[in-house]
Amino acid sequence: MGPGPQAQPDRPRACGQGKRLIALAELPLRQELPWPVLLGYLRPRLIPLLERIEGGAYERRVGAQWLRVAPAVDGTLLRIEASRRVAAGGLAERAARLFGVEEDPAPALRALARHPVLRPLVARMPGLRPPGCWDPFELCLRTIIGQQVSVAAANTLMHRLIERSGELTPPAVLAADLSQMGMPGRRVETLRVLARAAQDGLRLDAPWAEVDAGLAALPGFGPWTRGYLAIRLGRQPDAFPHTDLGLVRAAGAESPAALLAQAEAWRPYRSLAATLLWAG
Repeated sequence: MGPGPQAQPDRPRACGQGKRLIALAELPLRQELPWPVLLGYLRPRLIPLLERIEGGAYERRVGAQWLRVAPAVDGTLLRIEASRRVAAGGLAERAARLFGVEEDPAPALRALARHPVLRPLVARMPGLRPPGCWDPFELCLRTIIGQQVSVAAANTLMHRLIERSGELTPPAVLAADLSQMGMPGRRVETLRVLARAAQDGLRLDAPWAEVDAGLAALPGFGPWTRGYLAIRLGRQPDAFPHTDLGLVRAAGAESPAALLAQAEAWRPYRSLAATLLWAG
């Protein structure tokens, strides 16, 4: 990944500021994205020091520079740009995974629009689909840290993790001093257990059934964590972490059990329903 994020200032200038940007890739979209809505959803969930939103674009740090990802004016494709060439493979695949460029959510959205709680959300966010991730290991770390804390607190903890580890790779996390992180010791151990499993061969980019089985065998990966990862990492269309309090409140349900019963009508598109409720 190159130099650790701590080598960069917290607020470096925008990607290509004052420079002509070079097009690295163009990704056709099967369905136009509700870009401002999607950026608003991602903004509080970004990986500090590695991801940011600037000037209406998603930016990702790769090595010592930032990439810029944004849709073309007509909304038919996503462009990946940078101020200079990047010697790193898989950039287009990572961006495609994050933004679901090959997905067409229109049939699912039409089905969900029949339900009163979701109808206004579908109307405001046509084309929305669950975001994926740039890097599976990073997303798993961020999800563990986000257990039972606010989004703001999770961002603070993620910032500390990156500062201590230098980069978010299994060897770096295992080598880092994670004492006094400001989170329960069991959660810190879950970070280490995940890093050790990934280093020992757990493939987080494998088919979801394989990943889910591997995570279920690790301490700290309960139903909510794996349900959330099933949406963003596994791309499972009907995953639904019904104990998420944000979903309970957004749906106006009295309890997680009541939400689960309510969501039966949203099958087989409950992942998209959850994303609409979170983004709304």
